[in-house]
Amino acid sequence: MMVFFIYSAIIVLCVLSYQIYLNLHVKTLFDQVLSYLILTLLIHVIFAALFRDIIPGYKYVDIGAPFGLLYGPFLYLGYLAYKVKKISKKNIFYHSLPFLIATVVYFIFLSSGYIRFQYGKSYYIVLYSLFGISWILYPIIVLLKGNVSDILQLDTKRLYYYFIILLLVLAAFIIPTIMSTFFEEFDVGKPLSGVTVYVIMMIGASMIYNYLFRLLVSQTSAGKSVKPLLLIKEQQLTSISSKINSNQNKSPYKERILNYLNEKKYLNPEFNIDMMARDLKIPRSLISQFFKDYFNQNVIKTINSLRIEEVCKELIKPEFDLNIDVLALECGFSSRASFYRNFSLEKKCTPIEFREMYLAKMN
Repeated sequence: MMVFFIYSAIIVLCVLSYQIYLNLHVKTLFDQVLSYLILTLLIHVIFAALFRDIIPGYKYVDIGAPFGLLYGPFLYLGYLAYKVKKISKKNIFYHSLPFLIATVVYFIFLSSGYIRFQYGKSYYIVLYSLFGISWILYPIIVLLKGNVSDILQLDTKRLYYYFIILLLVLAAFIIPTIMSTFFEEFDVGKPLSGVTVYVIMMIGASMIYNYLFRLLVSQTSAGKSVKPLLLIKEQQLTSISSKINSNQNKSPYKERILNYLNEKKYLNPEFNIDMMARDLKIPRSLISQFFKDYFNQNVIKTINSLRIEEVCKELIKPEFDLNIDVLALECGFSSRASFYRNFSLEKKCTPIEFREMYLAKMN
């Protein structure tokens, strides 16, 4: 009974996740790879439910299926989609080749009862050994060659680390089972017995759903904040800096402070109110009061808002190719965490999402 609940949960999560994917305002290549993974999970679990528990006597049809050879390549191709922004047909072919070969062997295996009887044990040992190798090898490739820490979007990074852990857990689960088959009779239900693997699949499906749901919410919120920006040219970007030329607030220090801000010295990561007070020879307390009266917020929030606007001006350039962390530093943020926190508060999305939505709308 428990296993049917897990099957149902995976199917529902996959269907909902795919529906969310279809409703995304901006679909990146990474999202497309994720959608194919969702469909693979859906087909896999329906296949398992039919031949393991619904149709009696056909458990070997599911146990011998080579679906497990797809999950490692999905991990790697998803990374390429996010970092490189393109996946060549050659990459897809090479990484799907083990699955394609195993599929041909699988159909030969299904076609003959004699082959299943004579070579079944060897087939299962080789197949599940390949699963274990794939589930260990691809996480290592992504961690060493791919360097997941370079992924800038926190939700994507979290999703990647979780999937790496899930694959390694699956490998740790299957390798001892394969080893034990060399010393005892092979049981067709043993390689992935019980509900363990489907619990892991359910966890994976729930993580995908959570990621896509958060992405949809983020895009919806960001769409509202970025919409005015999409209606005007880059040089007409609406920002706090426009207030510098339009606000009529009177202050004996107004002209000096606004001229100082126009020099954009706040793009220096070392900039602070004390530096401004020294440069202008105006008491810090008076500067603070001016910002509260003129900008309706304190110095730190105003400066961070100005810095974010500088970041956005760069992000919307078609030729933009800087590392986001480098751009944040050039625009005055000395802390990576501070930059992402302030950008999210200001624009209701990540920098990458902001750029992708802008370019998608412009096109």
